[in-house]
Amino acid sequence: MNTSTTSKRYSLAMDTSSGAAIDKPRDSHHRMWEKLRQAMGAPRIPLSNCNTRPDIHQYAQFLGQVFAEQNKLSQARFVSIPGIKTLDALKLVLIKEPWQINPVIESANGQRELCTKDILEGHAFFLERSFAENLLSFPEAAAWVREGISDVYTAAYDWFITECGQNTRSLFPVICDLSLQISWKTVSPTTAHEWQASNPSWRFYLLTKALAAAPEIAAEMNSDWSKSYLAICDRLLHACNFIGLSQILAERLQALLDLEQSPGLSPMQHIMKRAMEQRVQQPWISVNPIQNTAELEMLFNEFRIPAVLVEGRYQAQSTLDDAVVTELIGELHSQAFMDQLLGNPSSFARNTNSLECGFAKYGVHNGCPHQVSGECIGRFDPKEGLPMPMLIDEHGNIDGCTFGAFFKLSGMNVEDLVVDYDAKFLK
Repeated sequence: MNTSTTSKRYSLAMDTSSGAAIDKPRDSHHRMWEKLRQAMGAPRIPLSNCNTRPDIHQYAQFLGQVFAEQNKLSQARFVSIPGIKTLDALKLVLIKEPWQINPVIESANGQRELCTKDILEGHAFFLERSFAENLLSFPEAAAWVREGISDVYTAAYDWFITECGQNTRSLFPVICDLSLQISWKTVSPTTAHEWQASNPSWRFYLLTKALAAAPEIAAEMNSDWSKSYLAICDRLLHACNFIGLSQILAERLQALLDLEQSPGLSPMQHIMKRAMEQRVQQPWISVNPIQNTAELEMLFNEFRIPAVLVEGRYQAQSTLDDAVVTELIGELHSQAFMDQLLGNPSSFARNTNSLECGFAKYGVHNGCPHQVSGECIGRFDPKEGLPMPMLIDEHGNIDGCTFGAFFKLSGMNVEDLVVDYDAKFLK
């Protein structure tokens, strides 16, 4: 089973013991919207179109505001927003404090904001180049060449070395990882510290400062991380008044265990649960797997991601069974639908009050054979029905439009959807 253009048949059969399937979307946006559907008289898109009754419209507006603020906070953490440097400039309802969104660091090109994207890309760049040098035997100069490389891949590392020194180089991926170990629990910060503790860029900044203030920590980190990793990480986290690593990992594993009880884990979540169990036992795993080739091989064999999206094309990274393919497709369609529900359609969809499937909205060129063949453009007017016929057999396999299956198995007929992107929330 794959997402290539050689087949127009997809499986929707799922492990029923997991309670997970494309017909059980668990996204909070979708669940809340589901509760509104009956009262609305029809499934209306976007939320601003839920105007059949004043009370329903008011609740939809509340949901829209909550999700919009969550998105604004997430975007502000992830990248620098031109002209927006403090939280009050985001014009939120819940947080009006003038806290600095991200720290400012010195770089080769002058001062710049440090954002979560810098941490993610800096960590990935470090691992990629370490892999090339240590396992592929690239010459050091060739492995670490920066010609044509954006500073998003190097700014965090360069500032880290400036603060802590070249001798702490091996701890850079550790600081990156600890920066990303924020709680999964929803938090609305009430103090500047709570904001910083929930923002990977601030965590990276403060953890780096803590390491620079205690240079002996680098010397204490044994080459065998299993002997000292947890203690040193917790020492750094404690210095910043952050939650300990074991507590964060245990919290994440418990969240997955709770989900396993009800409503159940999807195939991908089962993999995540196994990975989290592994990390609880080996907290350093995946931080810099180049440190230990046996651990690296284990990660490749046990926890390789199923597929990546490269320049608009899915590329399988491991053997994909039907359940994983179904989940990948379902997640893509779910994200596309939620974006449109929140009033963020593409310009093409907005102009025609149409819906776009995940493949079209996110430019996945090899996801749907009907789009590859030119039979479908990935966008349709719900009143006219699905652009491609859809059949579901007794085993849950479908022929035709997988986006249509997303609605069908959620209990909706696409013809019943009422789309009006010009609808506005009541003032």
